[in-house]
Amino acid sequence: MLEILIAVWSPSTTWDELVEMCGRLTGLRTDLRQSRGIQAPLMKCSKCGSVSRGDIKGVSVRSALFALRKAGAISDTDFQRLDHDWKKHRAVRGLDALGMKNDASSATTTSDPSVCC
Repeated sequence: MLEILIAVWSPSTTWDELVEMCGRLTGLRTDLRQSRGIQAPLMKCSKCGSVSRGDIKGVSVRSALFALRKAGAISDTDFQRLDHDWKKHRAVRGLDALGMKNDASSATTTSDPSVCC
């Protein structure tokens, strides 16, 4: 998956293109987990103590930036600039970590995977 990200990456890549690539990487990771029978981790509810499978989130734009930096595709300076620009871009457009619009209805549900009640 890293090879795909590096192959697609260029300094002219837009945020929308990177968000789309992260979506494709999420799909690849999901397919890989399913084909290998890898289950989501067990989580224990901090309120009631019940144990269930946690939710595995998608590949975030920031995690893609970290991966590009670790692979040497971008420098530390470029990473810091891009990370800062991504935070501003998210705030201005009301996006979540995956680059999707924040939905007001999801604000009523808990985002803490250790709480099921």
